[in-house]
Amino acid sequence: MSEMKRVLVVDDDQNMLQLLYAFLRDSYQVIMADNGKAALESLRSHKVDLVLLDYLMPGMNGKETLEEIRKDEELKDLPVFFLTGVSDSTKISECLKLDPIGYILKPIGKFSLLAKIRAYFEEVELDSL
Repeated sequence: MSEMKRVLVVDDDQNMLQLLYAFLRDSYQVIMADNGKAALESLRSHKVDLVLLDYLMPGMNGKETLEEIRKDEELKDLPVFFLTGVSDSTKISECLKLDPIGYILKPIGKFSLLAKIRAYFEEVELDSL
């Protein structure tokens, strides 16, 4: 059996972090960060296969965090899903310019989220054949 994929979940809401951990823990290795700076530190010390990134966070928001990821030579190609309640079309457009693999609006159910993540990993696997 192949090794479990590692997912970094970034959200400043502790309840959301715990919920997402509960959603993902049976299928993925889950690393959690509660702000953008902590996310960048985690990414520099752990290899991850995917990032789930909130937009609204104090300090460095999700867009700024993804900008930093894209500037980093080792991290720039990292797949990132925004997972956020921000539905403002201007903010979404700004985020999409940073080339995330998706923009998922909260709230989202466990099975919908798992299906999106699984579909992404299956697509990557097919592309590598």
